[in-house]
Amino acid sequence: MNQRAVAALVAVLAISAVAVLAGAAAPASPVPTAAAAAPPPTVTVTPEMRAHQRWVDTLYFAGTAYGFLVLLAVLGLGISRRLRDLAGRVTRRPFMAAMVFWALFTIVTTALSLPLDYVSGFLVPHRFGLSAQGLGGWLWDQAKATLLGIVIGAPLVAAALAGIRRVRRWWLALWLGAVPVMVFLILIAPVVLDPVFNTFKPLPDPELKAELLDLAARAGISGGRVVEVDKSKQTNQMNAYVNGLGPTKRIVLWDTIIAKMDRDELRFVMAHEMGHYVLHHIWKMLAFAVAALFVVLWLAQRAVEWATGRWGRGWGFEVAHDPAAVPLLLLVLGVLAFLGTPAVNAVSRHYEHEADVFAVELTHLNDAGARAFVKFAEDSKVLPEPPAFVRFWRYSHPTLAERIRFCASYRPWLTGAPNHVWHGPR
Repeated sequence: MNQRAVAALVAVLAISAVAVLAGAAAPASPVPTAAAAAPPPTVTVTPEMRAHQRWVDTLYFAGTAYGFLVLLAVLGLGISRRLRDLAGRVTRRPFMAAMVFWALFTIVTTALSLPLDYVSGFLVPHRFGLSAQGLGGWLWDQAKATLLGIVIGAPLVAAALAGIRRVRRWWLALWLGAVPVMVFLILIAPVVLDPVFNTFKPLPDPELKAELLDLAARAGISGGRVVEVDKSKQTNQMNAYVNGLGPTKRIVLWDTIIAKMDRDELRFVMAHEMGHYVLHHIWKMLAFAVAALFVVLWLAQRAVEWATGRWGRGWGFEVAHDPAAVPLLLLVLGVLAFLGTPAVNAVSRHYEHEADVFAVELTHLNDAGARAFVKFAEDSKVLPEPPAFVRFWRYSHPTLAERIRFCASYRPWLTGAPNHVWHGPR
């Protein structure tokens, strides 16, 4: 999904209990063989790359803190109470009033967050040559994301508040309601949400398409769906991903990566994405989220009810199902999500490493894989060896230096050792 759309939906998913994961430690990488191999390629680290990394890391933590402050300001300054009262004047039906409140709340918080979003989403990428999108196009994407958050979020928020009002153990009701919401949003994202921001089409290069479909067949993917997306209108960076479930599952190549990588590098990247597909990582992460959310929402109800009893009257509400209490619930879930970030990323790094192992074992394109990761680092101006704390807290993938070293050294077929994750013919 478009990153801005994801950001806009975070609050939506939080209020409907689709927000927080908790984790486990990533297992050790398979032990590289001792077979001789060429030294791994190296990333040229520049002062510009270091400066970009500092900006990105600083804005991540500053943006998180600022988001929490916005929610506290909306509560403490009485903005949430006034929006609730305004929604009540529009309609006296509780469900509809909650929907109107969410629309107003989304507009206000989007406006309050816009300056920092502008710095992180527009100024910094342009300062470092990572985007050529005009300001008008960027603002239009933000507007679409805001509208999408309102359209999807309003009924979910209203349903969540109805559940809180009617069920004593509302954390359990939200958890049960979150599961189908999560599955549905993952299912529809490729065909309904993503096309709001970009155009998706079959690969125009018939030779590349044939090569990738042949690779998919070797990986055990029949009728694989590989599409290209026009991300160049928003960014100069490269990426590829797999999303969707069942009939909507597909592998997506950004047009930027097709333009910048050679055929072997593209085959390796696609093998990595096919690894996610074959190893069922989306389903595994979904199951993990459902289990973790059970605990998170249990904690959330206790925290929200305690804060409501202590400060709610001053904020303009006395019960958790009051629409004016929505920022409090979002704040609690946001803090829990932030605290759980290292654990979530540890699990993600495990699955990303598994996909790297799959790609090497399927293709034997060690050198191409290492070159691809060098290009990712240099093209996106990402440090191959970030500070340890940044890796621990922020990184959902192994560092690029780790991935380069792994690709250069992992060759079990040279010594007759078995594969670890892909067990097809070598």
